[in-house]
Amino acid sequence: MSDIPRARRILQWALAEEPDLYDTRKAINRALRLMTREKPEFRVEHDAEPMNDRKRKRARILRRNGLSLRAIALALNTNIGRVSEAINGKRDGI
Repeated sequence: MSDIPRARRILQWALAEEPDLYDTRKAINRALRLMTREKPEFRVEHDAEPMNDRKRKRARILRRNGLSLRAIALALNTNIGRVSEAINGKRDGI
């Protein structure tokens, strides 16, 4: 688990105290272990479908009919950002 402030204190101690080489190496190794971020165990499943050409065309039609981006994203079961890109011509399908 990372703890950067604690690692910083250990390294500052190693610089200030001038301990022998063994203690310095030990302190650096301990600080390095505190500077490594562990990968999270749980990740949320991706539930929005990808934007394809058919959805892109449908999004543009729905927008012309006055629907909000959020409503279009819910109707097409896709990400609101993908809907925005499709409507503004920045996305041509997948």
